[in-house]
Amino acid sequence: MEMKIPFYNIVNMLLTGLVFVGGLIIIFPQYAIQLIQSDFYEKLKTGPEVILTICIFAIAYEIGLIINRIGSVIIEPFLKRFKLIPFNDDYTLFNDKKKDYPILGTLSREFALSRTSIALFLLLSIVSIYNRNCVVFISCVVISIVFYLSCRKHSSKIVQLMDKPKESAIKK
Repeated sequence: MEMKIPFYNIVNMLLTGLVFVGGLIIIFPQYAIQLIQSDFYEKLKTGPEVILTICIFAIAYEIGLIINRIGSVIIEPFLKRFKLIPFNDDYTLFNDKKKDYPILGTLSREFALSRTSIALFLLLSIVSIYNRNCVVFISCVVISIVFYLSCRKHSSKIVQLMDKPKESAIKK
């Protein structure tokens, strides 16, 4: 049985999770050092790098999936409710327009990646405030704003293409 993980999932979940884990290591380096120096690996009779790598990738993918869902069920509805992004919920129209404008699929994926990144960096900013790390907090907030602007740009372009009349209707 051949198993394929779509590239979108690798980028949107695994990479997001790895960035989150990396952010936690930056915010809480003392815990990473304690884990590496512990006798945890000796009890498993395996090299620490193998176990650590497998665990980090598995945990990172799940964390990325959770962050992706937070972006979908919390961030996107918030942005739509307060009209911070233009949005058209007519998915039938979206699919029809995607036939005329194949770029809509790419714009939709970019929108989702931006939305996930907003959630990722907002979560890291919350964790950094908890740990009183102002530099990381400010960095994460600024990065969240950049991804918000990206999200708004992609959403605007999607809505613009969805509102565009069919080209065949224009030629008549």
